[in-house]
Amino acid sequence: MSTKKILEFNPEGQGIFCRYLENLAKQQGWDFTFETHPEFKMELLDQADMAKVELTLSDAVLPQLHLLSTAVRTIRCVDAFAPEDGKWLPRLYTYEAIRKVLVDCARDLDVRLPAFVVGHTELARVVASVFAELGFSEIYVVGEDAEQLAVQMDILRRAHFGIKFRDLLSEELTIQSLSAAIIVNTVDLSQNKELLNDLSYFNFMKVNGYALDLNLLPYHNSLLEEAERADLRVLHPALVAASLTEIWLQRLQVGASLKVEELRESWKKFLQEISPSV
Repeated sequence: MSTKKILEFNPEGQGIFCRYLENLAKQQGWDFTFETHPEFKMELLDQADMAKVELTLSDAVLPQLHLLSTAVRTIRCVDAFAPEDGKWLPRLYTYEAIRKVLVDCARDLDVRLPAFVVGHTELARVVASVFAELGFSEIYVVGEDAEQLAVQMDILRRAHFGIKFRDLLSEELTIQSLSAAIIVNTVDLSQNKELLNDLSYFNFMKVNGYALDLNLLPYHNSLLEEAERADLRVLHPALVAASLTEIWLQRLQVGASLKVEELRESWKKFLQEISPSV
């Protein structure tokens, strides 16, 4: 197999996904090389086979692009670049991965009920857009900053007509008397105990609804533990990470023999190994 070069554009250095991919490549004997840059530079793509882009760089990346996929144009987010017909096209594989997990692992998801996403970043916008595609007509976006929530509301309402997007300050969570089908958290709760406590009431959730936290670390997830105590069905973030890995391996044309179930177990083992001790 020829060498595969993976670029990553991430202001915080190599991210967990590329760390995992590098680890998997060593285990499988694949000839992969990795290179990380703090800022996106279009001219570097020609040296690579694929590129990973931190979602938070989307606002800086998009003005530099001429060709946009439908998801990237609609949601205003990009998390990868892959070559196609000699051109580098921006992709949003996180969207595909989350959607696949919900379709495969939450087949009885009741889209007639509201859906909740916690956070006001690009990732929360991706989750809300997945909800919209799955058929939810009422979607709550929960955050601690009213101005940041307003930005997300504006983009989402312009992208998805006919859907009720409602912004909700986290301090108002505990007084909600709803019955939501699913909650997806995108906020790092390890340093935000107040928000964790507010979410842990789950007074806004349907019994036997679904809870997904997209934070890969720490491995032992306090929010999902509380969700289990509240009789919610828990979706571990390793499910999404494995789905994303499967998409990447298909594009890189390696690992065809690896099943998604194997990738899920591989991710869980990897996260346990790198998770900070409590």
